Amino acid sequence: MSDVILRKIEDIVLEMIRDLSENRSPRYTMVSLAKSNVSVTSEGISIGPDRSEVEMFGRRGGNCTRFSKVTKILAYVYKLVKNGGKVTQRDAYYTLTGFFSNQAEFNGCFEDVLRMLDVPRRSLGITAAPKGSIAGAIVITQSTETIDCLSLGKDGFSLPGDTLSLEFRSLGARYILIVEKDAVFRTLCENVLWNSVPVIMITGRGYPCLAVREVASRLEKQFSLPVLGLFDYNPHGLQILLTYKFGSTRMGREGVEHRCNIRWLGLHSSDVQGVEGEQVKSFTDRDGNLCRSLLNHPYIEEAPSYRREVEEMERKAVKIELEAISDLKEFVVKKILKRRYF
Repeated sequence: MSDVILRKIEDIVLEMIRDLSENRSPRYTMVSLAKSNVSVTSEGISIGPDRSEVEMFGRRGGNCTRFSKVTKILAYVYKLVKNGGKVTQRDAYYTLTGFFSNQAEFNGCFEDVLRMLDVPRRSLGITAAPKGSIAGAIVITQSTETIDCLSLGKDGFSLPGDTLSLEFRSLGARYILIVEKDAVFRTLCENVLWNSVPVIMITGRGYPCLAVREVASRLEKQFSLPVLGLFDYNPHGLQILLTYKFGSTRMGREGVEHRCNIRWLGLHSSDVQGVEGEQVKSFTDRDGNLCRSLLNHPYIEEAPSYRREVEEMERKAVKIELEAISDLKEFVVKKILKRRYF
């Protein structure tokens, strides 16, 4: 794989040199995310074979700076792959910090490189910074170390950016529970949720990175367990659920490969009847716009229970945090055992 990647980069750079020598604007192509090349259905997301072209001197020279930054990352990746190196995306940013104003700008340019080369992120030697945790009825083997997640504290086991080396063994788990927020994950760990219902619990701390989605997908397939999701009552919570269910196109083809058949455990409209307090907030314009956008999602259009929930959420025009539930452990146990999820 490394030889293939090096050859791809060399071909891209040679083409840029050829463009310059012939007085043309240098260019590169990458996997297209145009609507005509991305199919979103109730079954999933698929990306077609089309590629979009980016010129260094585009209209009014608008692409010049970004083009230069993308090629800087390309050169860095070439050296990394050639030397067999491995770094996190954050470390890569700090190495090139003089060329980028912030981590978000670096991430955007790196996503262009991923779509340009159309290969898995780990094959470039750059992994995501750790962002998720796992706890509950599972044993993890990492190199020569074995971690019994039942005996860990409220933080659980911090998932690395590259999870390929991890091996998993279930300790009688019957469910995989994905929790949106780290604070709620820690609360359920402190309350030892798995003593009441045998679960493997995962948090992506908001929108999940690729590594977290990869683990959720892998565990679902390996252990044939139902995946349940616990999210704040707001359109962003539901959008995070859909990210686990369908993936994300931002990183090209790899971004839609790791997904799981997650079911919505809560919060539902029936869970928040009569809830009051500081965790209840009014919709912003952005929340309302996202709600309307979700109603047009192909899956929600074809899933009546989801559509009803989004319509009710839009009608209520309030968002409610999981922390508003007085006894989260009892709430989760009852909902799971009574199968109140869809």
